Amino acid sequence: MTRALLAAWLMAVPVAWACDPAEMEAAMTEICRGATAGAAEAIEAARPHASAAEAQSLASGLARLERLCAEGDPVAASRSASLLARDAGRIEARASRAQTALLKDES
Repeated sequence: MTRALLAAWLMAVPVAWACDPAEMEAAMTEICRGATAGAAEAIEAARPHASAAEAQSLASGLARLERLCAEGDPVAASRSASLLARDAGRIEARASRAQTALLKDES
């Protein structure tokens, strides 16, 4: 009998601990903005070493991420932010490898 009453009570009482969709969306947007900020930092570091086409691609990718965070799908944007940051990191690493090779040749 006690279990039946407990089950009836749980079904009748609104669940106070349930996730609020608006709060979840706000949290995901905040996570997205953080990921986008990280990608922006990586892009800034890579920009001096990027070709014009690479710089344009990185800039348009960042603008897309910002739009997705604000009005689109923050989960997809958060995933894409890491890919964009990785691309920027590769550009920066390429420049670093070239500089290291140049220094070795001078020795």
